[in-house]
Amino acid sequence: MDLGQMFRSPEGAAAVAASYAKLLTRWSPSFHPVRIATSLGEAFAMTGGNGDGPAILMLHGSGSNGAVWMGAAAELAKIGRCYALDLPGEPGNSAPARLSWGEMVGWLGEARRQVHERPLVLLGNSLGGWLAMASAAADPDDVAAVMTVCPAGVCPRRSSYRWYALASRWAGKWGPRVMERANLRGQKMDDEFREFFDQAGRHFIYRPSVPMLTDEELGRLTMPLGYWAGKKDILLPTKKIARRLRRLVPHVSVFIAPQGGHAYHPPAVALREWLSLALSRPQP
Repeated sequence: MDLGQMFRSPEGAAAVAASYAKLLTRWSPSFHPVRIATSLGEAFAMTGGNGDGPAILMLHGSGSNGAVWMGAAAELAKIGRCYALDLPGEPGNSAPARLSWGEMVGWLGEARRQVHERPLVLLGNSLGGWLAMASAAADPDDVAAVMTVCPAGVCPRRSSYRWYALASRWAGKWGPRVMERANLRGQKMDDEFREFFDQAGRHFIYRPSVPMLTDEELGRLTMPLGYWAGKKDILLPTKKIARRLRRLVPHVSVFIAPQGGHAYHPPAVALREWLSLALSRPQP
């Protein structure tokens, strides 16, 4: 186990795990845990929904886990079987292994092959957005749509982000609230999710930025692609990402909310409506 690469101390790892355990109790009774074996480490997911629809694989961002998809999963479960995956090497219940970025794509590829429902839909936020696009580019078979929210790996981070990080440090005990307000930009977070992200921010060792997707990789995304983001994202350049996607993936659907930061999550109904429309269109 690579807990030493993931957490600053064993006590910190235990605190994050205890906080996550509270979040897991909040899933609807219609969802249940599953574990998927891969050669690169076990995958943990909460799953539920319409088994006659597509498999919707939900991929979270860095320093997070599948619980962030709880609200979206309740809505998307109306049209497909949702799998809210915990990514390996992140503060969830999948393998505590720090894989290379190429291995991460391989890990998801193995997990994809063991999910029975077809077609596949890949939905990813930030790190998970990069992983969704990288996986679809590497192996587009059976991928009917890709949905991304504030995806990493399309354009480099904003250089100004470091000033927010410095301001957070200068704020001392109020630092987490500074970053919370900057990342949410008008959206709300409840107390148990706040507790988890405070624990993760204190104890979890975040990974460096993902590699940039190449023009060739983005050009392979011939399936419907959705991009949602908040205009006030302090980490990623929303408009630059939209421009690059429009240039390389002309059929992309772009939705930029006037409010919302890097922690922006679109209304679950909007995600379901877009996906329903995308799945109804003839595939190229």
